[in-house]
Amino acid sequence: MEELKLEIIRKLLEEGEEGLDELQRIVGETHAADLADIAEELSDEQRSAFLGLMPAEITSQTLAEVRDESQEEMIRSLDDRKLQEVFEELPDDDATDIVQELSEQEAERVFRVIDTEDRRDIQTLMRYPEDTAGGVMTSEFVAVNLDMTAGEAIREVRRQGQEIDFYGVNVVDAKQRFQGTVTMRNLILADPEVKISDVMDTDVVTVPPDMDQEEVARLLARYNQVAMPVVERDRGRLLGRVTVDDVIDIMEQEMTEDMFRMSGVDEEESVETVGIWHSVRSRLPWLCLNLLLLFISAQIIRLYVYVLEREVILAMFLPVVAGIGGNTSTQSLTVTLRRLMLDGSFIGRKRRVLLHETMVGLMNGLLVSIVVFALIYILQGSPMLGLVVALACWLSMTLAGFIGAMIPLGLRTLGFDPTVSSSVVQNFTDILGFFLLLALSALILLG
Repeated sequence: MEELKLEIIRKLLEEGEEGLDELQRIVGETHAADLADIAEELSDEQRSAFLGLMPAEITSQTLAEVRDESQEEMIRSLDDRKLQEVFEELPDDDATDIVQELSEQEAERVFRVIDTEDRRDIQTLMRYPEDTAGGVMTSEFVAVNLDMTAGEAIREVRRQGQEIDFYGVNVVDAKQRFQGTVTMRNLILADPEVKISDVMDTDVVTVPPDMDQEEVARLLARYNQVAMPVVERDRGRLLGRVTVDDVIDIMEQEMTEDMFRMSGVDEEESVETVGIWHSVRSRLPWLCLNLLLLFISAQIIRLYVYVLEREVILAMFLPVVAGIGGNTSTQSLTVTLRRLMLDGSFIGRKRRVLLHETMVGLMNGLLVSIVVFALIYILQGSPMLGLVVALACWLSMTLAGFIGAMIPLGLRTLGFDPTVSSSVVQNFTDILGFFLLLALSALILLG
């Protein structure tokens, strides 16, 4: 459907003035996210004409939906007047995110053409690191004084809320110190003469501007707030708010970073933004580390090659023991990573977590080893071979459960990102599986 719409827009752009009315009708009926996709597919000349005919409000919404790596191309397509109008419509947090992705030359152009107030708001937010509450918050919010009556507060909300999207009203004192929030429902239904301090909710979770954005998203989800007030640590002054749409963006960004790190890939890597050699440099260290672990596995096989020469059938079961251990460690790793991401206090229960995952591996290993013993006895008719492979599986799964939890917990304790552990855990368990099967065989079958 979007491909068809793209072709129609290209044709209408070629028609010029004759296709203008139809083009504006399509723009008015199309969501900003779809307009962003269409704009990215147009040529530079077509994009400039396409964005030029949009109202500034729709252009700003479209620009906010464009991928980071394409935003600079969109900015270049706008003349100075249109650029000033677009940034006037953009929320200050979106405007800041866009400016931070631009080259120095384009960022200077933006600052040169936009209003002084918009420039000051963007520069204020740029003081905070991008991945903190201050870096993702918007400084646009509605706030009323706690000494106001409900009637006075409603009039103040009408005055402040003309140009701001908001879900609730913040309550502050005379020094702009955060006191609580009041919902629009409670505000409208309250007696006009009742004090705001009597209807506001003081049990509101707030965050400091230097808190990591991932922790902000977790808190917002945990306490079911529609927005998270950002408050100064010392003076308690209300600085801004982090909204639900910001949290969705944060979660998408964090999931993408975690997915890349789990594969040993640089989270900044993109076909559009980095070259081949950048990709090679970012991936090579992890490949080399895994290659080292694979060579350790090969050395273990070399050390016990005499066992394989005597009992060739063992080669058949090496991938079985290593594979079942790898599956166990992956399960343990996945559960542990999920808990670490969703529960900030989880790190304080390391012993319980390690014991839990080890016991799960032990119990599953016992049941699986019984099945392994039965299958080998039926297929090979050798109870001793079945005993050795079953015992190796049991020990491998028990230790793999421990390793799958220990490595990410250890990395988090040391201050590293635990998601990088997934690229090496599998090879650790392979080493363990090979060693257990061959060592037990040397001890039991050849001993």
